[in-house]
Amino acid sequence: MGSQKKRIAEARANLKKLQGRHATMTERIEHIRHKLDKRAHDLRRLEAKISKAERHAYALAHPEGEPEPAAATKLRRAYLIFNPASGPDGKQDRSPQSTLEALRAHGIEAEVGFKTSGKVGRHLAAQALANKHDLIIAAGGDGTIEAVASQMVGTEATLGILPIGTRNNLARETGVPLDLNQACELLAAGITRKMDIGRVCVGKRSDADYFLETSSLGLSAVLMPAGQDFRKGRLANLTAVLRKLFEVKPGPIEIELDNGEKIAANSRVVTVSNAPLIGLNMLIAPEAKMDDGLLDIGVYDDMATTELASYFVATTNGRRAYNAHVRFYRARRVVIRAAERLPVVSDTDELEDRQELEIEVIPRALNAIVGNGMALSLPVESVPSVPPLAGPEPAAAGKGEPSAAPADNRVTEKVLA
Repeated sequence: MGSQKKRIAEARANLKKLQGRHATMTERIEHIRHKLDKRAHDLRRLEAKISKAERHAYALAHPEGEPEPAAATKLRRAYLIFNPASGPDGKQDRSPQSTLEALRAHGIEAEVGFKTSGKVGRHLAAQALANKHDLIIAAGGDGTIEAVASQMVGTEATLGILPIGTRNNLARETGVPLDLNQACELLAAGITRKMDIGRVCVGKRSDADYFLETSSLGLSAVLMPAGQDFRKGRLANLTAVLRKLFEVKPGPIEIELDNGEKIAANSRVVTVSNAPLIGLNMLIAPEAKMDDGLLDIGVYDDMATTELASYFVATTNGRRAYNAHVRFYRARRVVIRAAERLPVVSDTDELEDRQELEIEVIPRALNAIVGNGMALSLPVESVPSVPPLAGPEPAAAGKGEPSAAPADNRVTEKVLA
């Protein structure tokens, strides 16, 4: 009896000790958080002044809206990597010349190189770095930005974005306006954040190892092109792609997080996201941030083919979908083990099929000019233009029309009919 009382007293004393340590740590964190909030407030005020100063400088240089500067001024040097095939079906209304003029109007003088493939885009970015350009601007869609960013990991150069692509996920996530003049104004203000980037650990490093949006093991190799087909109205292609969902049966998968936690699932796909969107503005990781040093892991457990297809279609156009079988976890590093070899995707790059996959985040690996983005823990609130999650920019929508069409669940019904 006495021994039992002693053990109870020791257990209670240990609990009290832990509670005391917890209270002390909580108090310290609250104190640090208060200081951080104050610094963040000061940062927002400074960024508001920077944005105002850029607009004032532009107004002085362009009296009465004149496109050419009123007086010669020293312009910031930059390198522009322009994708002439960007936009829906390779059609976009922004020429390289009009883009260069818009940049010059905001005080940026850019040399230009044309990205005709991912390999060329990566080469141009590497060349720009070798030539000591400290501002490299990617004008194109997500693929162009990802190709350029893969060369800039760990460098001091700054990535700028001019979104002229079909989906523009990265612009929407980082708050880069879809309007060319507003995007150039953001570049001229030059407010930056340190961004995370993901890396697929497959041995010897390659450009395709890095990802800004999502990497995955399983059926995302099918779902990624499906999103683009849906966006461009190619329903015949989309039907064929989604039918592949029936060909792969769910199997046992183990997900091991860097804290030692292991998750067992019966699944055909696991997504590992650095950003909220993929594909057709598909909101597959709603809480993901590109500057928090963490990856958001989506586990799709024990879902029938129709259920999985419906879920992914429901996430298109920036919609938040819910399914009790979809669970999210956060980690700096994750190892995924499957019962058989499965397709691997890093953003839009298809890698070698693997049975085991290790993915990590590289915190603060990329310096980028950003705005008031949903994927930022500390967005630039002084930027008034916030791009929508999906669809055209608001100015491009007709009067009284929504800027994004709702997801069409009839596509899934057609596939499953």
